Amino acid sequence: MSIVKAIAASVALVLPVAAAAQNVVATTGDSVADFFKDEGAQVELTTDSVGDPNVKVEYYGNDFSVYYYGCGNNTDCSAIQFFSGYQTDGSVRLAKINEWNTENRFARGYISEEGAARIEMDVFLGADGMSPDDFAQAVSLWTRAMQDFEEFIGW
Repeated sequence: MSIVKAIAASVALVLPVAAAAQNVVATTGDSVADFFKDEGAQVELTTDSVGDPNVKVEYYGNDFSVYYYGCGNNTDCSAIQFFSGYQTDGSVRLAKINEWNTENRFARGYISEEGAARIEMDVFLGADGMSPDDFAQAVSLWTRAMQDFEEFIGW
């Protein structure tokens, strides 16, 4: 095999790896924020009350926050939580939320102390994260659950 063919073969083996998109990770807020930016979402990267990353997202008409968990010194987080809250002033009863939680698998609802209806969904990303395609599926589950929840509570 000529040297040119050997180099070409080596490059052909490396290119798919180099071209592959990086996993979405929770080590900082940037990876999740970048995923949503690449999807055309409006994103604001902030920190929560303890200094962990927090991403506020407007994604195809859906507004929600992404909270980070399992962090060490406000970085190297292992999980995220999608969250959305609705100021319902106590109009959604606990029995209705229990019905939601009984019938829905991935996202859970609850009533805050102030009477607001809330929905959240945890996603464990670990040290290696999740492929962009798999993360997109998780986001799809979340946005669908959020839309269904809004309809369920009459938002």
